[in-house]
Amino acid sequence: MSIAVVFKIAGIGILVAIICQLLKQTGRDDMAMLAALSGLVLTLSMVADLIGDLFENVRRIFELY
Repeated sequence: MSIAVVFKIAGIGILVAIICQLLKQTGRDDMAMLAALSGLVLTLSMVADLIGDLFENVRRIFELY
């Protein structure tokens, strides 16, 4: 794991914030909510993959099952 993952998550957050602000200013609140939700799902999938790798490393280190 490197610092690149943190930068990717921060980049997604900044991009989603900009998109949401633009959509809200144009009166498309429903699309802004969908953009925020898609950013959240994308970020959570990245984090879930990292947590899976963490559990795999712990299992391998302690030689569990």
